[in-house]
Amino acid sequence: MTDLLIVDDEKTLLANLALQLAQSDYRCRTAESAAAALELIEHVEPQIALFDLRLPDTSGLDLIKQVRSQGRDFPIVVMTAFGSVETAVEAMKVGASDYLQKPVAIGELEVVLHRVLQHHRMRDRLDVFERERQRQGAERQIVAEDESMQRVLALAARIAAQPPDDDGHLPTVLITGETGTGKDLLAHHIHDLGPHQEEPFVQINCTALPASLAEAELFGYEQGAFTDAKSGKKGLFEVAGGGTVFLDEIGDMPLELQAKLLLVLEKREFRRVGGTRERRVQARTIAATNCNLHQLVAEGRFRKDLYFRLQSISIELPPLRARGHDLLLLTHHFLKQRAKRLHRPPPALSPRAETAIQKYTWPGNVRELDNVLQRAMLLSDSDTIDLQDLNLTQQSVDVIDWSLDTFRFPFDREACTLARVESLLLHQALDHCGGNVSEAARLLGMSRGTFRHRLEKLSQLESSDATNNA
Repeated sequence: MTDLLIVDDEKTLLANLALQLAQSDYRCRTAESAAAALELIEHVEPQIALFDLRLPDTSGLDLIKQVRSQGRDFPIVVMTAFGSVETAVEAMKVGASDYLQKPVAIGELEVVLHRVLQHHRMRDRLDVFERERQRQGAERQIVAEDESMQRVLALAARIAAQPPDDDGHLPTVLITGETGTGKDLLAHHIHDLGPHQEEPFVQINCTALPASLAEAELFGYEQGAFTDAKSGKKGLFEVAGGGTVFLDEIGDMPLELQAKLLLVLEKREFRRVGGTRERRVQARTIAATNCNLHQLVAEGRFRKDLYFRLQSISIELPPLRARGHDLLLLTHHFLKQRAKRLHRPPPALSPRAETAIQKYTWPGNVRELDNVLQRAMLLSDSDTIDLQDLNLTQQSVDVIDWSLDTFRFPFDREACTLARVESLLLHQALDHCGGNVSEAARLLGMSRGTFRHRLEKLSQLESSDATNNA
């Protein structure tokens, strides 16, 4: 039910309006004066109010002013027996949403109340949406001082500043980098700096797209296109309008869908599944991957023509371990951000914790750093984060005491065959990622398929060796 406050000095009118509106799902409270109305509002604020402009102790306009001066924002409809354009304008100026002339027809009143309520609720939803958009924008802030990242941001700004071509299209962009480096943040950054920043930003995870539904998800479908298609549906390229379509993990996109995407990028047109009409694409496409697309092309897992199309404008994000002072800069940024959400002061870092953070290689990059700090803040009972709060194993911290450039295999002590080294590397990566094949593959810079193929090949070799030795 909707709480409605009716203020009028005519008792009969009050009773009749309350009785009739109660049948339309309004919970009505009534007052015969401005003073009585203010007292009622003090105890329970209504969702909407109906004020007469002529009251015994003050005017309805003054009552509206008092209500608004208290910071109360519920919509107010005014009634007057002396209606005029001037009266209506004055009422709107001081905060009324609409007005009606007496005698009030109950049907017209219900229509006005419903319209005003819907408008007010829509405005509230838009306010919430705008606050959420601003909050997300603040969280999407790219924190970077390192020279390598400054070059990335300068290139992103140049790309975003490029005007549309003669057909109104913006250039396609490819973002590469290890998992967790912030490719989605950079894509948002380009969108936010671009000429269509108010248009939608539609993010699509190509890994999570079911092969059987991928085309319908991207390009939509017409009514009757398949058994359950009882009505047509827009695809994500249509939903994006003139904004941005962000294709995350494009290296995992099925080959048959890659062909359709190439046509979209070249012709800027597509057809819905089951449709015959060509539809124009206005959205910019930004793709991202942590895979080596060149290697995937060589393996026949990614289309060469699509690769060259995407490669024309590309940005490579550096890993966190290569960003110097940005590591501690990001650490303190995340601590402040998390502390703000938890309504507490940012914790300090103990010297041991700071040293461990600087020594650790961060294979999961910025995302891993954020997750580690979030966990440490939630589980720590102190206002200082210590080494044990980070939950970085000694093995993890010790890893950074050597580098691939200085590491030497002990050839003089044991056999270091390529198959054995590769097997150890694959299995240790798999253990490090908790058995997640996709993450282990990304960690080693290869596709999921390549990882599985090498693992199976090594397993077959080991089985063959065991049989021969037996």
